[in-house]
Amino acid sequence: RVFSLLEKTWLGTPIKFTWQKTSGNYLAVTGADHIVKIFDRHGQKRSEINLSGNCVAMDWDKDGDILAVIAEKSSCIYLWDANTNKTSQLDSGM
Repeated sequence: RVFSLLEKTWLGTPIKFTWQKTSGNYLAVTGADHIVKIFDRHGQKRSEINLSGNCVAMDWDKDGDILAVIAEKSSCIYLWDANTNKTSQLDSGM
């Protein structure tokens, strides 16, 4: 066990999570609260991404630099950069 997350907002709801590829320094977790929370490998919260709806999918690029998140009823793809700790949005046009 690396660390435990005790978020009350996730109790009783299905969660999605993904470890950063390659280095494994970050864990991205989301539940029914429409917020992706990004934790470092020590369990410290580093960032949050507020989504417009439930998270449909999220994954890291092959190098683990960028986390991409897709939310329900949104044409935007949320991108979080692990190197700069900044979030941006890309309009998919869909």
